[in-house]
Amino acid sequence: MKKKIFIDGEEGTTGLQINAKLSSHPEVELLNIDLEKRKDPKERQKMMSLSDLTFLCLPDEAAVDAVKISRDLPLSDCPIIIDASSAHRISKDWVYGLPELSNIQKQKISNSRKVSVPGCYATGANVLINPLIKNSILSNETLFTIYAVSGFSGGGKKLISHFNANDPEPFFYYGLNLNHKHLPEIKFYNSLKQNPIFVPSVANFFQGMIVTVPLHLKSLNKGFKIEDIKEIYKHHYNGCYFINFDQSSETISENGFFRPDKIINTNKLNICLFTNDEKDQIILTSCFDNLGKGASSAAIQCMNLVFGFPENLNLK
Repeated sequence: MKKKIFIDGEEGTTGLQINAKLSSHPEVELLNIDLEKRKDPKERQKMMSLSDLTFLCLPDEAAVDAVKISRDLPLSDCPIIIDASSAHRISKDWVYGLPELSNIQKQKISNSRKVSVPGCYATGANVLINPLIKNSILSNETLFTIYAVSGFSGGGKKLISHFNANDPEPFFYYGLNLNHKHLPEIKFYNSLKQNPIFVPSVANFFQGMIVTVPLHLKSLNKGFKIEDIKEIYKHHYNGCYFINFDQSSETISENGFFRPDKIINTNKLNICLFTNDEKDQIILTSCFDNLGKGASSAAIQCMNLVFGFPENLNLK
């Protein structure tokens, strides 16, 4: 029997993407709310009770309210919840939906009834930083600087409308108060002692992103070299369906430029390293689709794990 799925907030960017991807999923049936009642708490609660799993594709405050609505249901009617907002990402009552952190993390997701999908920037940063700290190549006291550029679809309908208007900015930095909402999960899941400096930006292309962590080799723990970083990535992500190491050819344009919009409409994430051995410097990068591994496809990957489906089912 197919699993019944309700998307609370299906009119938003992530909700629309999840809806489109699940429309061809062989193991699920989508439940559609009456659009005139999509903000009615009682109707939403009814749809939750009918579902085996509910995706929350809502602003943070609305996602918190949706969880409260679900708590009023009898336990037998309460669905599994996968939350795409940032409301619950470091909550002890929720499981962080990044299975590539470890086999233990993947098992936690599989056994959970409340999963919080990572932020797109945090996904890109965590897959780069986490294995290096776990394997003692970097200390959790490292002072990280993280740069990122994303397509404008990451800003939802408001930013999409802005870039579709006349004479939009071609590129801009934001979050210049150094308090971006993805920072807490980056710090928490890497046990960082210091807040990273995080500089996000948006450019005039629809989807795709690159997250960059530059390092001086003197920041590595004593005795480690660039080759050790490569070996750790190869080992840690060996067997992962969606994370690939050192496939920069997929992201380099014909003109030789490293582009953020080459891996789209997929749940794939490529880790690429760029080095200057003479200057003892390295740039760690992750390139992926902000609407894919950064949002909707990641949510579906978690759903597949929760239901015991193949992790890559219906995901490119």
